[in-house]
Amino acid sequence: MIRVISHENSERFALTLDQMFRLRHELFVKERGWKDFDKDGLYEQDRYDNEHAVYLTCLDDAEAVVGCMRLYPTTLPHMLSEHFRDFVDGEIPSSDTTIEMTRLGIRPSRRGGRTYHELLLGVLEYCLENRIQEATGLVRHARIPIAQAIGFYPEIIGPVRLVDDDPVVAVRFDMTTEALARVRRHSGIAGSVLEPESMSTRKIA
Repeated sequence: MIRVISHENSERFALTLDQMFRLRHELFVKERGWKDFDKDGLYEQDRYDNEHAVYLTCLDDAEAVVGCMRLYPTTLPHMLSEHFRDFVDGEIPSSDTTIEMTRLGIRPSRRGGRTYHELLLGVLEYCLENRIQEATGLVRHARIPIAQAIGFYPEIIGPVRLVDDDPVVAVRFDMTTEALARVRRHSGIAGSVLEPESMSTRKIA
């Protein structure tokens, strides 16, 4: 299940947000060494964790956070435009119908399976619900064939470059009903993965 959290419902889902930032600390600070984003030795946060962000949190049956993703408007300064401009050939995609996907993370014990599929389905469903047509972001180059294998086709929009000695590339994904159908078919997950009571959150903007 994917719980959608924005500024509007963040108080209601404060415990879920707390879990998410703690999980991000485990994944990005402890595992990947992003010390600059360590907050109080408990959380991983940066300047884009603000009132404009929307979070997709993947929950297990006990409502523990096992995966997450952050969505951010490209009409505001964002990671691709401010920190990774040289990773994109030409203009940085920016519009009311384009969002940036960042901080995709999954608990190690849940990698390589349903949690990854649910996060991809969650972002597709969320974008379609809110008339968002495309998503951009940086991905590990090795992840591209994994995404392609389940029907989530990235368009590479820049050169392969190294970040933390890891080859990454800027990509753009089309958020379409066809993509949603492909990922559902390949993942074997039928029906919505979004938690209905969290979907009253506003469109990202």
